[in-house]
Amino acid sequence: MRGLILGIIFVIFFSQAQAQCMATFQDISNYVYVFDGGESKYLEAMPLLSYKIGRANIMAYVGQNGRLKVYYRGKTYPVTDNTPNYYMTDNWFLYQNYNLIKVMYNGEFKTLETLFTPGSDSLYYGDSLIVWNNDLGELNAFHDGETTLLERSVPLKPKIGPNIFAYMDGANNFKVFYHGQMQMLESYQPSSYQVNEDLLVYFDQYNNLKIFHDGILDETSTPAPSEYRLGRDFFAYISSLKQLVVYYKGEETVLMDDRPTRWVVRKNMLIYTDKGNNFWAWYKGQKILLERFIPLSYKVDNDIAVYQDLDGRLKALYYGEQVDVSDQIVSSYQLFNESVSYSLMPYETKIWCNKKTYTFK
Repeated sequence: MRGLILGIIFVIFFSQAQAQCMATFQDISNYVYVFDGGESKYLEAMPLLSYKIGRANIMAYVGQNGRLKVYYRGKTYPVTDNTPNYYMTDNWFLYQNYNLIKVMYNGEFKTLETLFTPGSDSLYYGDSLIVWNNDLGELNAFHDGETTLLERSVPLKPKIGPNIFAYMDGANNFKVFYHGQMQMLESYQPSSYQVNEDLLVYFDQYNNLKIFHDGILDETSTPAPSEYRLGRDFFAYISSLKQLVVYYKGEETVLMDDRPTRWVVRKNMLIYTDKGNNFWAWYKGQKILLERFIPLSYKVDNDIAVYQDLDGRLKALYYGEQVDVSDQIVSSYQLFNESVSYSLMPYETKIWCNKKTYTFK
């Protein structure tokens, strides 16, 4: 019966997931609530031991009794009677319980593995790709509803992005698994490499930059940068001239002629500050001056950057638009995907999402 109920709700979950207006908070009695689409729903009478909130309006959590539960569409559903390792990505929810690995896919929990070694670090997951080793030494990948045996070996220096997996095999070959296909890129180990959605960046044996993007390998004569960070469909790096450069859709753009004092990349967003204390953003090809000062603090997620101005008021860059979150002074705040949670007075919670503010006491 539990599987049937979960199957029904997750069919709806995966077919209608749109907004990301979800957050959690506690009242004066420490009762735990979840903010879901403008309303608050009671969850538990005591603080949670842990929780994770997905971008598709699903929340998984462990209560004081140690049981894993899932909240969705106003109701809470039990998953396990103990506390397994559980994970949330943009697209799905999965957990590892002893020798089992299960993922919620197409409306039901799908068993991926029954021979996983508990306590090992051989489970790797992204938004649409899961890779793991089992007790038989098999390296398996789950993609697009199918499990594929990649090889019978343990990967060396593995790295996973939302839909791409790169690693060294036992023969020192550099390989990538992308969109269901395995490719060997090099017969040696690159000095450095990183992955993100549809993107793999690494340095070849001559220490030049190579870019594997959308399944195509592009060789360049660009010297390996001292620092580089990958986002969704782009990457930024510090050039040999100390410039901040962004590579996007096959083109390079110099954003600054000097190294930023601080810079953060998160999915679609690049946030950075210059030596003149200016606060900048780069979002989907657009360079945006946010402020002529460095904020007191800021938090970044896929398509949103929230920050405090010098008075402590909250502002945001939200899908490329500059908006006000709170016109009153805020001492602390949290960012759950696209929901901003903060308090102006004790035992009151305000949640901002989709340019609307909700108040709960």
